[in-house]
Amino acid sequence: PANTVTTVCAGLINTMKHFFVLLLVCAAVNGNAQNISSPYSILGIGDIENDDYGRYSASGSAAVSRRENGYYNFSNPASLTVMNYKSINLDFAFRGKTSQFKVPGVDTLSAATKDFIVKRITMAFKLTPTIGIAFGLKPFSSVNYQYNTISSIADGSAQYIKYTDGSGGIYQSYFSAAKQLNKNFSVGATASWLFGSLQSSTEYYNSNIGLDIIKSENKFYYGAGLQAGLQYYTAAEKKWKHTIGITGSVFSNLKGQNTVEYTENSTAIKTLQAEDISFKLPLSITAGYSAKNISGLGFHVQGSYQKWPVQKLAYRNSFVNNAYGLNAGVEYSRMLKETPVESYYIGIGVKVEQSYLLVNNQRLNTYAVTFGGGKNLSRLIGVNGGFEVGRRGQFSSSQIQENYFRFSVGITVKDFWYGTKRFGRFN
Repeated sequence: PANTVTTVCAGLINTMKHFFVLLLVCAAVNGNAQNISSPYSILGIGDIENDDYGRYSASGSAAVSRRENGYYNFSNPASLTVMNYKSINLDFAFRGKTSQFKVPGVDTLSAATKDFIVKRITMAFKLTPTIGIAFGLKPFSSVNYQYNTISSIADGSAQYIKYTDGSGGIYQSYFSAAKQLNKNFSVGATASWLFGSLQSSTEYYNSNIGLDIIKSENKFYYGAGLQAGLQYYTAAEKKWKHTIGITGSVFSNLKGQNTVEYTENSTAIKTLQAEDISFKLPLSITAGYSAKNISGLGFHVQGSYQKWPVQKLAYRNSFVNNAYGLNAGVEYSRMLKETPVESYYIGIGVKVEQSYLLVNNQRLNTYAVTFGGGKNLSRLIGVNGGFEVGRRGQFSSSQIQENYFRFSVGITVKDFWYGTKRFGRFN
């Protein structure tokens, strides 16, 4: 027994070493691949994305009640119990996007902007027949915007160009654990640590009067969060399998510091004293229902609600408000004969989201259609892909309207624990 524990632990440690190297590589790729402009990310802590970028993106990201073996489900930690005993999954999710913007007062669409970033990397284990764990890293929010405006000097004698550029985001590192209580119930929890920085650079320029000053602002945030999840599911052998999923999340206030520096010709001319800052995060509740026929046809729906504390943002007539979401999808999956292994799946879905941002008393809404599919290429590797066509904001409501096309790619590497072939791999 001692040798068994030593062998398994050595294998896990070796696997985790490679995992953390991958985290560093993916974080570097994520930081360098973003070049898309997201105008509304200038507000708050940027764009917060709660979508699934793995298996469930094809069916509208309605994932809180999903339990498919071989795919990681971040939406509900209770789903970890569906994994096979002694199995280990390494999950990657990537997202690409192209967008065009329509600005009030301008009839034509802007040129297309593009990006490709890493959205999640996770390692999951099934420790015992009833307990599963996972840990990983994903973006919590992202900031990427660019603006050009022309302003006048106070006495009206001259004008200057004001060029504003923003980047950065908040990352979420997390650890999840789940336990199967009986043949119909599983519970789980995810503990998270949030950290990251938002950078803003504003250049004031007029060559005629020798004005070229850059204001550099850096906001560093950190905080913590906890999510609890529950899933109830009926027996898989019945004609229809029903699953209900519920999650609740709470976060501490993000705290940190804001530093501001002014430079001229690359020389610092003024540095302000660091200022303590904070940002309040919401209480979130999500509930969903899934019905899957033994033939492989499934229907999935979920609703979400975020209760945001009232807080003013740093721009005129902009506030934080409660957010809502509705996701629904249909999916068909084909199983390999006489095995519990899925061969492939295809899905389609819709989603409606209401952002946490309120600008000029106008809600910022997103409407989208999703579709995609996936396949297990072998016992060790599964791949999935999803596509989304949508619109964010409404031109007729004097909002910047974004028309976008988004795709996601997921890869899951699956195997059993290192060393367990000798010590009861198939028991």
